[in-house]
Amino acid sequence: MHHWHIHRHDEVSSTQDLATASARAGDPAGTVIVAKAQTAGRGRIGNIWQSFPGNLLTSIVLRPDIETGQAGQFSFLTAVALNRTLSEMLDDSHAILNKWPNDILVDGKKIAGILLESVIEGGRFAALILGVGVNVASSPEDRTCLSSLGAASETTESVLQALLANLAEVLAEYERDGFAPLREEWLDYAMNLHQPIKVRLPSTTLEGIFEGLEPDGALRLRLDHGDIKVIHSGEVFFG
Repeated sequence: MHHWHIHRHDEVSSTQDLATASARAGDPAGTVIVAKAQTAGRGRIGNIWQSFPGNLLTSIVLRPDIETGQAGQFSFLTAVALNRTLSEMLDDSHAILNKWPNDILVDGKKIAGILLESVIEGGRFAALILGVGVNVASSPEDRTCLSSLGAASETTESVLQALLANLAEVLAEYERDGFAPLREEWLDYAMNLHQPIKVRLPSTTLEGIFEGLEPDGALRLRLDHGDIKVIHSGEVFFG
C-alpha cells in the first residue's frame, strides 16, 4: 500500500514542475502535489493544459523499481485507476473510453488527461512523475466534466482521494501480477479497438486498424497490406 504525502497549493506554474523538483530533492515516492490553479500547465507534446476553476490538478512522484523501457506502462496504469474512479462516480448510462495513449473520454468528450515524465539523474532512472488533470466542476466547451454528467456532488478533494485509493490498488496489482492484466483492463475501455484510426507522426500520418497494445503499451496498427506497425508516440484521430 502506498502512503501518500499530499502538498496543497493555491497557484503554481505547474504541478509537474513542483513534483519534478520534489523528486530531485529526494522526496519519497507517494509525494502528491495538488494545486487550485496553474499558470503554465502542460500536456503531451508541448500542448497547454487549460486549468479551469474547480478541477483536479495533481502530480504524483513514484519511484518504481523498473527498467526505463517500462516507464510508459504507468500512463496506462494511471488510466485504469481513473477509469475505476469515474466508474464509481458516474452511472452506467455514460460511456467511459480510453484514447491512446493518455486521454479519458466520457460520452465522446475528454474529461481527463495524463502526463507522464521521467526524472533521470546521473544517466539513471530516478523517478516517475504522474501528472493528472480531471475536469470536475468545469470544462472547455468541447470537453466535459463530472458536474455536467450528474456527479455535481464530487469535489476536487473527493476525486483526489478516490483516485489515490484506486491508484494504490492498481500499483499493488502491477507489483503482484505485472502489466498484462492491467493492459487488458485498459483495452476493455479502449476507443475504436479493432476499428479504423489515423495516427499522426512527426513526418507522416498513418491509417489502419487499431489492433491493441504491445507488452510495453505501444500501439499496434495494422496497415492495409496486413503488416503491423508498432507506434510508441503519436496523436490518434478517429473518422
